[in-house]
Amino acid sequence: MRLRELFGFDYVLEMYKPAASRRWGYFALPILHGDRLIGKLDAILERRAATLRVNAVHEDEPFTASVADAVDAEIEDLARWLGVEVSRP
Repeated sequence: MRLRELFGFDYVLEMYKPAASRRWGYFALPILHGDRLIGKLDAILERRAATLRVNAVHEDEPFTASVADAVDAEIEDLARWLGVEVSRP
């Protein structure tokens, strides 16, 4: 609630909600672009499979092509840092 009031960003940790009640995912990460929170990343690290599975990228406003490319590049950088590959269903 406070994020919405301060930054206009709708975000709630949903890990304790039943799966059917989640909007953004189990532990969706905020996406920061420049100085704005622009979306949420629903991803899970599957250590045994050595993959970062990206379930969804939620766009608060439609991403431009350059923003989408920047978000994809950051996801790839995160996977490299974790030492895994990116997997998208």
